[in-house]
Amino acid sequence: MSRDVPEVEKGGFPIYGQENIAKVNAWRRTASMPDLKDAPILTRGQVLFSTAESAHDEPRSCFNCPMYFEKEGRCKYFGRRIKIYKFTEGEKDGNPIEYWPVCGYWIYGSPSQQAAVYFKDLLSPEDAGLGWVNAPKPGLKYSGTCCGGGNDGDDCDFWSTEGKKEKWDAPTGNCRALQEQTANMDCCAIWTDDDWIPWQTAQQFLKDRA
Repeated sequence: MSRDVPEVEKGGFPIYGQENIAKVNAWRRTASMPDLKDAPILTRGQVLFSTAESAHDEPRSCFNCPMYFEKEGRCKYFGRRIKIYKFTEGEKDGNPIEYWPVCGYWIYGSPSQQAAVYFKDLLSPEDAGLGWVNAPKPGLKYSGTCCGGGNDGDDCDFWSTEGKKEKWDAPTGNCRALQEQTANMDCCAIWTDDDWIPWQTAQQFLKDRA
């Protein structure tokens, strides 16, 4: 067990210093490595696959989904109880990270600017896979999920490429779950990444929002 315990700020978040960076990077490399357990081979229908063309080559987030009521920060699927906004953390450390919301029931379109009207039978955010992903930098027009992290999106750990190009610069790559080549801006509902923020945690960050 490591005895180099960093200082913990209010809320339980550790404050990492320069001396901790090498260890944190080692943790992240380990968490992101492909494991020895084979991923199940699924079909596109089973993973709610969406093509790059259907998303207009944009990453997926609530901010290009018509189920999102942008003015009120709510979703037609989840009702008034679940707050859905972008949020930024890390400003005081000089490394701000902006997080964008998305779920597995995403469809392409412009967010609604009307007053929120919800489905009678709401979805569970847990079952719908609601969570927040980190953008490459704050202030982007669009960010969110896609296979390879192109066009300011965040890449999936199941997606890999060959050669010297960075993942987000490669036009195509291999999806471990589908066992087929997909385009960089394709995506599906089993997208995963070690920086994923679960919806419960995001609600704590957003507790002071209306």
